[in-house]
Amino acid sequence: MRQQAIYPYYVVVCLMIASALSFLDRLALSMLIEPVKADLGLSDTQVSVLAGAAFAGSYVLFAFVFGRWVDTRERRGAIVVGMTLWSLATAACGLARSFAGLFTARALIGVGEASLNPAAYSMIADYFTPTRRGIATAIFACGATLGGGLAIMIGGQLVDWAYATGAQLPFLPDSQPWQVVFVAIGLPGVLVALLIAVTVREPRRTLAAGEGEEIPGVGDAFGFIRKHAGAFVPLFAGYSCIAVIGYSFMVWGPVHFMRLHDLAAGEVGLLLGLGYGVGGTIGLLAGGMVSDRLVAGGRIEAPVLVTLGAVVVETPLFVGAYLAGDFMLAAVLFCAGMTVASIVGGLQISMVQSLAPNRLRGIMAAVFGACVNLAGFGIAPTITAALAESLFGGPMGIGKALALMTGGAGTVAVVLLIVGLAPGKRLAHSLVGS
Repeated sequence: MRQQAIYPYYVVVCLMIASALSFLDRLALSMLIEPVKADLGLSDTQVSVLAGAAFAGSYVLFAFVFGRWVDTRERRGAIVVGMTLWSLATAACGLARSFAGLFTARALIGVGEASLNPAAYSMIADYFTPTRRGIATAIFACGATLGGGLAIMIGGQLVDWAYATGAQLPFLPDSQPWQVVFVAIGLPGVLVALLIAVTVREPRRTLAAGEGEEIPGVGDAFGFIRKHAGAFVPLFAGYSCIAVIGYSFMVWGPVHFMRLHDLAAGEVGLLLGLGYGVGGTIGLLAGGMVSDRLVAGGRIEAPVLVTLGAVVVETPLFVGAYLAGDFMLAAVLFCAGMTVASIVGGLQISMVQSLAPNRLRGIMAAVFGACVNLAGFGIAPTITAALAESLFGGPMGIGKALALMTGGAGTVAVVLLIVGLAPGKRLAHSLVGS
């Protein structure tokens, strides 16, 4: 019995590792922006397209493909296939020698990573009861903070090492050190995909009362969303605004600290990686535990309620971090903001699970993932770069652009979450037991 109780947490840890590697691969370009720009002759706007739109476009499209897979077939298989693809695509970034080559590889990363969240959301919901999903999803979401922290930390250290030693790929003598970094980051994911294939079991689906084995289609999912638009529209839009805050930093935050505060990639990696990885993980776990306690006490709307409080606190902290001229003050504000902001990571998963019946969880997770990634990765990095170039004097104005994006997105997010709170609570109550 004890083994049976522990095994679901083993699965969540495996999924967390997969998530960590997905963020590591997704964000590797952020620590390599300057050398890639210099080597390939790119502008900030072109880099933002590679970091954001190239990834987000394919992610959004294939989120629906994998969402349907998750609702109709084995979820573990979707993760194994997707993870193998995104890991090899990250390594392929190291073989690119043009904007087009990097764009293609980044797009393939998006295709592969579209598999993870729909499958993980659905599997976790079947492994855990509603009163334990908060902490379980928080553990899974730690992959974002650990992966993001590692992307900044390891990426910075690898960049410094690669350029200090003049590292080259053994099979590509004319390669640049940044290409070595991409290959070194990408390939380990293939081994983790193999581990999941061998050791993770597909859970039995837990269906709600009245929910039969007939599998609804994509049209049914959008019909469900239309029927409950009062909950889904403001909540999904609100969480998308929160994604704008997070992904704007993930792409441009490291560069901002290097440009404004004159730090090396390794120094930025150590500082922000620890703040993001340690502070963010603390925030995730704390948010999951608080949400579970509130849900157990009858506050089924707790994931949205706790998220709302987090956004109110994180927004001014991030704005202050971007505008502060003193490095230590900026670092402290950022770390505090990252701790609070990471509370949202696990709660957004709980929110999606609580608003969808079992047979729609995969496609609903795909819709949610499409919204937040299109806003966060597809739009926010490019707008941030354009604001810096057009309003704030070019590359050195990236911090002011980040502050403007964060302040605006945070304010809109608070309004939308308040609007969606009551209808979301009613819908979640109607689906209790799913």
